[in-house]
Amino acid sequence: MAATQTEIESQVIELSAEAFDAFCEDISGMFGVDMECAQQEVTSETIRGLEKRFEKLVAVNSVQAEGVLSGTFQLVFDQGGLSIVSGVIVMMPENRILDEIKRGSIEDVEGMNDAVKEVGNMLVGSWDRVFRKGLEGHGHFAQTNTFIGKPWDKPEETIGLAGNEELIFVPYEMTIDPYPAFKCGVIFPKTIFESTSEPEAAVEGKGDNIDTEAPDDAVGEKELTTTESKKHSVSETIQEMTQSRAVLPGESAHVSSAISAEDIMQKDVVWGNPDDSVQQAITKMQEHDAGYLMVGIDGALEGIVSNSNIAGALSPYLRPVFAKWHRPLDDATLQIRIKWIMSRPVRTVKPETSLVTIIGNMCQFGQRAFPVVDQQGKVQGLVTVFDIFKVLGNCTNVSMVGKIPEAHPLAQLDLGVGEKVQDAE
Repeated sequence: MAATQTEIESQVIELSAEAFDAFCEDISGMFGVDMECAQQEVTSETIRGLEKRFEKLVAVNSVQAEGVLSGTFQLVFDQGGLSIVSGVIVMMPENRILDEIKRGSIEDVEGMNDAVKEVGNMLVGSWDRVFRKGLEGHGHFAQTNTFIGKPWDKPEETIGLAGNEELIFVPYEMTIDPYPAFKCGVIFPKTIFESTSEPEAAVEGKGDNIDTEAPDDAVGEKELTTTESKKHSVSETIQEMTQSRAVLPGESAHVSSAISAEDIMQKDVVWGNPDDSVQQAITKMQEHDAGYLMVGIDGALEGIVSNSNIAGALSPYLRPVFAKWHRPLDDATLQIRIKWIMSRPVRTVKPETSLVTIIGNMCQFGQRAFPVVDQQGKVQGLVTVFDIFKVLGNCTNVSMVGKIPEAHPLAQLDLGVGEKVQDAE
């Protein structure tokens, strides 16, 4: 039975606390500080009410939610949080951070814009990780905009909130020793919960050769806006396409219903040892132009490393935008063993699993790749969304996995690679 809107709201609020805790743990571990947060009383709020709570400058990170939560919500930090968290991640001297808190003009914080965006990226990453584990039907979160200033006079223009919109505000108090406590929180427009209690559409063939237990990163339906502004869910769009006569190279259109995993899978998969370092994994993936690395010993699949696993493990200071703050300690993240970052357990499909079934489960579970294993559990290949793109679009001219013609209908869908997968018995 689908959860009610009230149940989803309650669960999301609980997970919000876990997500902020995870963010504090991430910052504490990465930068060697003592960071904590405490949730305050949840309230129904308005723009005017938020303006009274945050009278000075704020940093607002807008987040696009896909899945059981569908829409945009906002993560907000007050002036103190803006200065303190940003200053910590760029390793600003303590006295400089304290001075920034006192001054607090828009001119003073303009130079921190890149750091504020990176705070938002790290925060959204922490939230996404927690919600993947805790909220059935979660798709993913993506930061879409960062605003620094006073947004309350023109909230729809600056942060995407209508002035008369009904909001749920979950406030927090954060502390990073030795700095003063600051306020932050999450703003949920009530409209983001409106479709959460709707039952999921049935997907033809769902469950064939795939574990029916809901995975950690289950995803709800995603939406596509067409040129006529008519919205279709991802599952509906793909189901429509599977009714068409897509063909494999050299085959007739009459065999599309018989296409299975073994027909479209990549047979040459790349393997890594669980004790390989992140640097070794990057090297192997680059050498083979692979988006996924099978992890195991003697062909026994223990996990998968994706591009997103790699990105999540590396220090942000290895990125060019933060090169001037790069420290030797940041290079140490390249030596993390992949057994600590790989996705496990692994959801798999059989060679005979139908294309329609694979697509249906990708839509249902939000997964982008399935290892193909035989009856003995030996890996035979890997099916990714890009392999399916080529079949559905009859893209015989695509020479590299991951390239999709711009005119292809699926090129508009947000179905990126690099997500976690879950096992099947």
